[in-house]
Amino acid sequence: MTDEARSRRGRPRDPHLEDRVYDAALEVYWEKGWSGFTLDAVARRASVGRAALYRRWESKGALVVDALEARSPLATPIDLGTLRADLTELAVQLLQGYGGTAGLVSLRVALDARVHPDLLGRMMETLNKSRLVAARLIVHRAQSRGELPESADTTRILELVTGAVLSHVIFSHRTDADRAKTDRVYAENLVEAVLGGIGTG
Repeated sequence: MTDEARSRRGRPRDPHLEDRVYDAALEVYWEKGWSGFTLDAVARRASVGRAALYRRWESKGALVVDALEARSPLATPIDLGTLRADLTELAVQLLQGYGGTAGLVSLRVALDARVHPDLLGRMMETLNKSRLVAARLIVHRAQSRGELPESADTTRILELVTGAVLSHVIFSHRTDADRAKTDRVYAENLVEAVLGGIGTG
């Protein structure tokens, strides 16, 4: 191939670029927060050219949303046939998701949104919408199966589960090697307590 042909062809597209950028974006945000988060910093961390990032993402907010959606703590739909099983799986996914970098960053974004509501408010709405819909479907299906009355407080049920999970993630500082097993046990005990508290245990 001649030099001229190589020049016309350009550099081949890196198939792993997005993965590297998403990982770098989450690492930079976790370390620096919104104020210190820039596309330039992400480009340096991911070892990619700045131009590649600016072509794909119009703003640093758009990159954060894409990175968190790609590494979402609730990536797998839940429909196991019973309210107990679905809520337990929801709790397990939240424990595992929020225990990782993407989950921790999403918590930091939520806190930063209180300081910069004009910049991050819409971002949080975008990030939370799909997760909220997926979680509410669990309760709505339970109502349609007759496991819960139509009058059941969907928000309260989900807050009891998600609130306990977030508190556990933030304050437990788990370092155990057998985390998958302990997450499952915690989730089962949590759901048992929630369902008992709302009179379906």
